[in-house]
Amino acid sequence: MPAYNSRARRRLAAAALLAVTVSVTTQACAAGHSPSSTAPEAPPAAATAAPAPAAPFTAPPPLNGPNDNAPKPADADRDIVKTVSLTLTASDTTAAADKATAIVTDAGGRVDSRSEDAGSSSGRAHVALVLRVPVAKLDKTLTDVKGLGTVNTLEIKADDVTNQRVDLDARITALQTSVDRLLGIMRDAKDPDALIKAENALSQRQADLDSLRAQRAHLGEQIAFSTLNLDVYAENFGGPIKQYHGFFGQVERGWDGMVGFASEAVMLFGLLLPWLAALALAGGVGYAAIRFLTRRH
Repeated sequence: MPAYNSRARRRLAAAALLAVTVSVTTQACAAGHSPSSTAPEAPPAAATAAPAPAAPFTAPPPLNGPNDNAPKPADADRDIVKTVSLTLTASDTTAAADKATAIVTDAGGRVDSRSEDAGSSSGRAHVALVLRVPVAKLDKTLTDVKGLGTVNTLEIKADDVTNQRVDLDARITALQTSVDRLLGIMRDAKDPDALIKAENALSQRQADLDSLRAQRAHLGEQIAFSTLNLDVYAENFGGPIKQYHGFFGQVERGWDGMVGFASEAVMLFGLLLPWLAALALAGGVGYAAIRFLTRRH
């Protein structure tokens, strides 16, 4: 029994020693792979680095295309271009056109064009006007103009140009930024070749910017002033009755009457000429028949 107990104690001691050895080895391996282990230091950088070569000049990309990322306006800020076409019939076309011009001028508008036809081409006097009216006063102005005669036709057209206006504003802003950037490049440029390229790019950008600004100004004017196309026709063909005033006016009236009578007489002769020819032919045939019968008897 003592020998058996001695061997058992030696086995337990060997097992304990093996367990301790395995535990120590495992902890050492874990410590070797821990994130807190210190990495080797990098070699020090050079005291002075060589300067990088200057990059060649590159002009900013063109900004002439439509800007799809432009902000969308709210419904309350819509921009509408209104165009009105109105046709009237009046006893005196010239007087009606003058009154329409005065109405529009008093409202703060203007006359873009005016053309008059006394009836020489169509036989009916006609005055055509293109009027520009402030959009805020369009309804009242239209009501006043409609009272100058009998309304024949009326057409009102409204075009929503909000997206066009927003796109132009965004493109103008982007081009202005590009122009400012090119001016900065030209100011800081040391290379003559880069300076020449910047000047050429700036000329193109500035031309595009001026064109967009002109388009924006024209669109803004269309939004602020509605267009009223007015056509005034005479009630009767031939235009209004001519007025004669004073002694020489009566002389002119007598001359016009004589010329009118002569013209009407010529017109009447032309109307009766076929009938007179037919009557003359019938009379000649009758006269020949009567003479023939008289000779036989």
